[in-house]
Amino acid sequence: MLQDLVDFAGSIGKAFAILLPTLCYVTGSAFLIGSLLRMYSRGKGATGVGSSLPLCIALIAAGASLLSFPEFINMGNTTLGLSARASVGGVNSAGQVTFSSDSLKSAISQGPTAALAAILHIFRYYFMSYGAFWVYVSIMRQISTMKGRSNTSTTTNLCMVIGGFFLMNADTIGPALAKELHLLSS
Repeated sequence: MLQDLVDFAGSIGKAFAILLPTLCYVTGSAFLIGSLLRMYSRGKGATGVGSSLPLCIALIAAGASLLSFPEFINMGNTTLGLSARASVGGVNSAGQVTFSSDSLKSAISQGPTAALAAILHIFRYYFMSYGAFWVYVSIMRQISTMKGRSNTSTTTNLCMVIGGFFLMNADTIGPALAKELHLLSS
């Protein structure tokens, strides 16, 4: 039964692994083209939020970040001191995750922290894909805010980016945080 849950989470992770690069390439290209058009309209004398210079610069930066999304994610993980690495290598690049009751039993015998680490390690590809998706969503929300279409704050979007990076590294951060907060005994 747990193997079915692991397979389902793996399927969702694989779907994100296909969907996310597609979204990044389409929206990154659209941002770069949109920035060029906004700079052209700005040169023709257009004013307003839609043709402001900070928005044009933000569209170029977001477009470049989305077109090189794996490098952006890897740089963010390295900056935060985290170990997960992203790549665009297709569905089979992550590998197959299997559930072994023996490995979980041995983790349970080592204590609650090891059991939590083993459970989170099983779902690591799902968490990596889902965290990268939230980084993408926060970039989109920030651009929407700069265009005047959304009223979310930059702080909220930055918290979403950091939360996405932490979610990508849930199998490392979860047990360490639980141990540091004395929620689980070793």
